[in-house]
Amino acid sequence: MTDRVSPEDERIFAFRQLPAGPTAAGEAREWSAKVLACWDLAALADDLQTVVTELVTNSLRAGAGAIHALIEWRWNATALELQVWDDAPGRPQLRQPDFVAETGRGLFIVAALSAAWGHRSAADGGKVVWARFATPAAR
Repeated sequence: MTDRVSPEDERIFAFRQLPAGPTAAGEAREWSAKVLACWDLAALADDLQTVVTELVTNSLRAGAGAIHALIEWRWNATALELQVWDDAPGRPQLRQPDFVAETGRGLFIVAALSAAWGHRSAADGGKVVWARFATPAAR
């Protein structure tokens, strides 16, 4: 786990490079729970772990060869942001699953559990999918 603090804006973040394989989602869940516990934000763990699982799984299904996760929190803000970068082609699309579909609900779950979510192209290629979560009032 890599944590860095930026004193000018009281920003703290944790970064994790994940394997592009079957253990990636589990590693992301475990890592994110540890990060939130260290930051005294364990109350967000269930929702954030579910969202990071969905985003990492989407990266794998899209054929990512590289996946990185970042959690960023500004101590004076009331939101925490999760970002998942991958090098897979395409962009995430919110689909309307039919009643019997076995897949296609992941981004609905992300939208339901986060305060906001979206995606953007990354400067170095690939894409970043992000989700924001409300945190307790500024400390």
